[in-house]
Amino acid sequence: MENLFDLFDISDIPKEIGDIKNDETYNEIIELFKIANRELSIDELTVAHYRKYTKDSDCREPKTKTQIMNKVYKMSKEHNSPIESVKGRKGVYKLKNTYLNDDIITNK
Repeated sequence: MENLFDLFDISDIPKEIGDIKNDETYNEIIELFKIANRELSIDELTVAHYRKYTKDSDCREPKTKTQIMNKVYKMSKEHNSPIESVKGRKGVYKLKNTYLNDDIITNK
């Protein structure tokens, strides 16, 4: 096992252990950054999230811009976060260089 503390891929952890800090929206946002391979604004993330994960789904509620903004902000403030805000650009975030080539998505 490469990293005992890696929370990005918890596929080896049984559900009985409990709610580990990993959720579908978190993984979807990371995946959008990997697809874009560039900086993204909250507006771009909101539209892309709707188009990729909600538009053709009858059972999913769309995420609002506020929900996406709050999630991305919280993600960027976490210890060892894969994303960071872009200095000097309000509401713009990017995937950190160390995560660009890693396969950290567990829910596709």
